[in-house]
Amino acid sequence: MERGNRRLCYNIRMNYPGLGRNRRAVLALSMAIALLVVCLAVPSGAFAAPYNWSGGHDVAGWPEADHTLYFAEGTTRNGYEEYLFLRNPGPTDASVTVTYSSPCPEELLTQAVTLPAGAGASICVNHVVGHGGDVSIALESTTGIIAERQVYFNYKGIWTGGHVTSGIPEPSDTWYFAEGTTREGFQEWLCLQNPGDTDVTATITYMLGTGENLEESILLVARTRTTVDVNGSIGAGRDVSLVVNASGPIVAERPIYFDYKDAWRGGHNVAGSTELGREWYFAEGTTRHGFEEWLCILNPGDESTARIEYLYDDGPPLVTEQALGARSRTTVFVNEAAGPGKDVSIKVEADGDVLCERPMYFYYHSAWEGGHVVKGSRSGEDAWQFPTAAVGSGFEAWLCLMNPGSDDNRVTVEIFGDGDYRSQEISMGPYARSTVDLCAASEGIEDAWVKVTGEKPVVAERPVYFSYEPKVESEPFTFATWGGIDLKCPIRYCDLLGVVFHEAYPTGGDGKPDNPQVMQPVGICMQDDNPQNLCPGIDLSLGSDPAYFVESSRGRGTCSTSASDVVAKAGSPVFSPVNGTVIAAESYMLYGKYYDLRVRILIDGYPGYHMAVLHLDTLSVSVGQRVEAGTTQVGTVRDLTPYFNSAANRYSREAGNHPHIQINYRPDMGLGGVDSGGWMVIP
Repeated sequence: MERGNRRLCYNIRMNYPGLGRNRRAVLALSMAIALLVVCLAVPSGAFAAPYNWSGGHDVAGWPEADHTLYFAEGTTRNGYEEYLFLRNPGPTDASVTVTYSSPCPEELLTQAVTLPAGAGASICVNHVVGHGGDVSIALESTTGIIAERQVYFNYKGIWTGGHVTSGIPEPSDTWYFAEGTTREGFQEWLCLQNPGDTDVTATITYMLGTGENLEESILLVARTRTTVDVNGSIGAGRDVSLVVNASGPIVAERPIYFDYKDAWRGGHNVAGSTELGREWYFAEGTTRHGFEEWLCILNPGDESTARIEYLYDDGPPLVTEQALGARSRTTVFVNEAAGPGKDVSIKVEADGDVLCERPMYFYYHSAWEGGHVVKGSRSGEDAWQFPTAAVGSGFEAWLCLMNPGSDDNRVTVEIFGDGDYRSQEISMGPYARSTVDLCAASEGIEDAWVKVTGEKPVVAERPVYFSYEPKVESEPFTFATWGGIDLKCPIRYCDLLGVVFHEAYPTGGDGKPDNPQVMQPVGICMQDDNPQNLCPGIDLSLGSDPAYFVESSRGRGTCSTSASDVVAKAGSPVFSPVNGTVIAAESYMLYGKYYDLRVRILIDGYPGYHMAVLHLDTLSVSVGQRVEAGTTQVGTVRDLTPYFNSAANRYSREAGNHPHIQINYRPDMGLGGVDSGGWMVIP
């Protein structure tokens, strides 16, 4: 995936303004594509985000192309950017129909794409379906194609990352998932797609690490996608594998978002497996510093034993045995089993039919935190293909190869793209693994994609680590309410690092009462450290987006949600949270000793009440100017680290830069205000 190449981008939403707003219409959109380059160029009118989303994802290669492919997960909500990558690896042109389905069966959207032989296509799903939708995808092609769906996110404004999934060739009435957890810091979901014309009932069996099994049945309406909150279904603090049995063919994926050990945040996703097996292979794996690797084994049958082989890039394999409990899941900590500082591939050979997945969590190069997961391959193959090399600015892509056999193996890695071609041969010893730097291997090749061929069966995966620059403009969103109005977040979703509510100081710098108002947070409360000062009538369970925190008491005698610090990088644009008129845009001395800028906005319909926005580095408005909530920029975030905020914010774990938000009742501050340039303010 050539993320640095911006010479061609099909911005569907801009070219077809009705698309994405009238989602009940079924649109046949025909795009004649010769070589559609990766559509990650910044569209007209877009922005440069000061905050990149870091993380990683991993995917196994394609052993063969298919005529139909399905993706159950997908969303274009605030903080999500979704891309669909197609490749026609064959010699015949392909005509592809892409169908997008949502939780509503009437909201189907179709798109036609032509792929010449060897050509690729990239589709920005946000631009096709519009903002704010959960979406599943089905592909039908006249000839075999390969495809993957990449999603980059700022999950609820606090956890960034990305995940990738290859398309599923066909629906099934049975799906298995080995990994899963609802431990502290983990949120697990199950996405179910019913692409058929008939309603289906799905029964989910939750197989816990304790051996206990729970069941849940849900109705899946025809041509829709349904999402299950696994945490809500089984409760907190559990390790779980899943088995889904349906009355008709469906598609299933399992995304998980996490704050791993209060250290590494991100998310990963995997498609379910339609079958079990006695042998499973993983090409990627490492126990180097900054990586923690796990092996999850689902055993839906009787007690059994697994033989686990750890294959290294040098030296003989290490062989261990692992007992598997009946109808439960077993977890192996690979760092402990294989030893530290190792690049390692894994082969699992069980006495009974099982499913294996390998989640990994990391702090890549001490810079990019996250995690990824992949289900094992059932066997080695003579050839593997990847629809994109996933390289470009801010991306580091690798190709991990495993020789599971007892003989030497000569492996050829081919890079194709935009009329260019490159190949290299790798000699692999028995039971060995090898790693290829795809960035170096594909340097200078645009729209690169990869093919791996072995003289004997080989296993191939493509892990990618990234610092992704958001490309899709975020929509204004509500982070709190007050007085019957929505307060729009002053920071765009793409730049958000966390919302922290706290006690306001009761008086202004002039010694007069500010009468700070209590805000009702909207979203999911991640942590309430000040329950004793929660104002009566305030509910901390409203909504699910964004995430927020309530800070411990500052001893100010006000309610715990009477002010808010919205954490963001210095330089991020700050927007007005309310509709109103600017009554002050000025400098002042913070705590009586730090230079700072602030804006005061008289709130429409509420005489005497104004919104104060503090800690600005620049001002974009002036006194008397009208502003609109979530739309009018009032300034940029000041870098506070040289002053009083030199430590990381305890909730966002980032430098504590933020605009401070507070609603005050000050009838003396009408339009024109008062001379307040020298006031001391305690936010």
